[in-house]
Amino acid sequence: MKKRHCAVLLAFGILWAGCGAKEALPSAEWEKPETETVLAGTGTEEAESLSAVRDAGYGISITGQKKSPCYYSKKDPSVLVLEASAAYPKIEIEGNAAASDKINAVISSELDTFLNFEKENASNAEEEYLTSLDFSDASFTAYRADFSYLLKRCDDSIISIVFSQDDFTGGAHGSHWSYGVTFDTATGERIYLENLGADYTAFRQMLSDNLNAQANLPAYENFISTDTSPDINTALLSNSTSWYLDRSGLTFISNPYVLGSYAAGMFEFNIPYKDLDGLKDSYAYKGSYICKIFPGVPAQRDLCGSGTDDEICYSILPKEDSLENAVPSLIINGTDFSEELSELRLSHPQTGAYFLVDIDPADSLTEIAISNENPEHPSEACTHFFRYEKDRLTYLGNTSGIFSEDMQVRYNSNGNLILLDRNGAPFTP
Repeated sequence: MKKRHCAVLLAFGILWAGCGAKEALPSAEWEKPETETVLAGTGTEEAESLSAVRDAGYGISITGQKKSPCYYSKKDPSVLVLEASAAYPKIEIEGNAAASDKINAVISSELDTFLNFEKENASNAEEEYLTSLDFSDASFTAYRADFSYLLKRCDDSIISIVFSQDDFTGGAHGSHWSYGVTFDTATGERIYLENLGADYTAFRQMLSDNLNAQANLPAYENFISTDTSPDINTALLSNSTSWYLDRSGLTFISNPYVLGSYAAGMFEFNIPYKDLDGLKDSYAYKGSYICKIFPGVPAQRDLCGSGTDDEICYSILPKEDSLENAVPSLIINGTDFSEELSELRLSHPQTGAYFLVDIDPADSLTEIAISNENPEHPSEACTHFFRYEKDRLTYLGNTSGIFSEDMQVRYNSNGNLILLDRNGAPFTP
């Protein structure tokens, strides 16, 4: 075995109607919404339920909601120029209506920001459609916008949500960005970065030191742009929505063009709770151990209960200077176990994170989770689990689906690994 080191936009000229059945297209008589004087339409923006009420534990219930406005050309009401879809949660905390109302008010504000932006963006779509009519060889493709969410942490202390927005307005590719919004469960108040530590000056300095140290690791050299020399503190610590809390720790989001190019995509920096010196005790996570790590970033953890931390680093190594044929690498305490990974034939190792997770809290062991993503065939995506003991790596098996910080993994009655949601219910990919 080898050793390695590891715009302001105009909002006129578009007719609005709710997406869905053909009857939603504008009719001969226009019905003007009460809140608008410059737009008209036949649809409504009443929310429809996406899912049944879901018990998130801790007396918290989540109901998925959806709004799907569409915008049609005023010149030709049969032409769809922009289609939007917004999925968002309605949160209810048992016995705490005041906190629930505060949280839902903020969520509603985020939703309104998206819907208003797309209402204005529809004027650009209309203009592009009208321009296409002047050219016989031109075609118009309707704009598309999506707003979605992921519940990253939800317990009696913290509710942390990541919202994502995707816009396609023609061209070679669309645009994507994500941002976090975090709440104090007991009060419903929104938590900002400066609220996380009792001494924010010291807490911010700790974050700055950690983030800059990570950014200088080889793991990020293909992600962070060297041309613009971006400032980590300005890009992440001065942005009130660039972070979120999950079961693993504090995560910072770098969206396209923030620290890297569009091709670099969105990537993250993860700081585990054990490294968050100065974090208020009330915001710490008290559940079973889990740690999310960006590929190429080393982690320290006693994997086998020996009383001494092991150093683990899972990386995705470019092959012939290209990530298209990247190969996975796993180094533990300086020993290269990559050969074991090659036997699994990981066809899509470009995962956003690997994990250290405590499968069985009753023992002193911590396992390693490595995912094999498959964007072309999502049903074939899976997560492999390993155990390290006495300088040996043991393969435990795999589960269908991509393991995330919102999941648990356990053995079923047949001795097979299965993925569970945060409440212990079976996860279905």
